Amino acid sequence: MSDELEELRKKTERGDRNDEIRTEADSAFVDELVDAIEAVDSGERPKTVAVRDQPVAALLATLDEDDTEMTAVGNALEEALGRERSEEFDRSEIVRLAVRVGLETATPEKTEQLSDAVGRHAQRNI
Repeated sequence: MSDELEELRKKTERGDRNDEIRTEADSAFVDELVDAIEAVDSGERPKTVAVRDQPVAALLATLDEDDTEMTAVGNALEEALGRERSEEFDRSEIVRLAVRVGLETATPEKTEQLSDAVGRHAQRNI
């Protein structure tokens, strides 16, 4: 019974001042993301990302030459993100999915903030 009471207490516990500060900082970060998305849309910031990584470049070049392997890697990345399977991939799509998997794995809170920002941006531009 005491375990149930402890669980109920945790569910109804109010946040402290640190929670409020984090919420305000999160909201400010999402606002900054919305501004950055708008800057990318307007051309003020680049739409592409460049990465220098020789082993990854070699992997992508090899995948480019083998559609079966490219599809297998792409499907694995989609699965990690909980997405439906696609039939075709290119280098750009593999990199985009890999970055998203990495961000989701390492910093899910930033991925959630990015989703919030994309939603806010969409609402502003309806």
